[in-house]
Amino acid sequence: MNEIKDEDYQYDNGFHPKEVKLKSNYRFYRKNIFYKMLNKFYIILDTIYMIFPKYLLWGYKIVGKKNKKYAKGAVIVQNHVHPMDGFTLLSAFPSKRIYITMLQSNLGFGIVSHIFRNCGCVPIPTDPIMFKKFYRKTIETLKEGYTITVFPEAMLYPYCNHIRKFHNGAFKFAYDSNKVILPCVTTYHKPKGFYKLVRRKKPCIHYNILEPYYIEDLGNKKLSIDKAMEDVHKIMFDYYEKNSDYFK
Repeated sequence: MNEIKDEDYQYDNGFHPKEVKLKSNYRFYRKNIFYKMLNKFYIILDTIYMIFPKYLLWGYKIVGKKNKKYAKGAVIVQNHVHPMDGFTLLSAFPSKRIYITMLQSNLGFGIVSHIFRNCGCVPIPTDPIMFKKFYRKTIETLKEGYTITVFPEAMLYPYCNHIRKFHNGAFKFAYDSNKVILPCVTTYHKPKGFYKLVRRKKPCIHYNILEPYYIEDLGNKKLSIDKAMEDVHKIMFDYYEKNSDYFK
């Protein structure tokens, strides 16, 4: 497989966020009772809102529902191929307490950014000192039994027809917190029946929840993380190649 470079997949949606700086006391993971109630309210709204596009426009389907039970105190890794990836994920696991990591720049979209935060999105800081705090809080949150989602491809590339190169952050989280990795893959499919009318220019979307992956401790942290990243990438890459109607 040819090396895939991040710069090959720069995506500009036309909206440019304001620059945002995080305060030293910024709370990455909000867990108080008020936030939990607010988060639940937003998840319910998200689930209802997503019904129309998913089932009337996208030809949406969840595959591997039996594996939903592993999405508790886990690190979910998912390919980043649709602007609504985060909302789709949350509506697929409405009963789970899930946080989703995102770029810090996503805090610069005004009221939309507030929606992101209330749905459980957590910014990845660009400042090295704040990143250390974020990393520490992420490990603490996983050990407390919460689930955290990471897009290991890092960058959004809509309707990308393969699994791109991974960054190792998600696998470091899983290793340091001793948590399972749950791979999820968005695949694209040729429209059939009714969807031939409403999806003439775009494929239908399936959300696939794969079996959990347990990191093997090789006695060396770097080797263990690198192997986990390579293994999960291969699992997701092979699954996409086999099951998606669109593959390069």
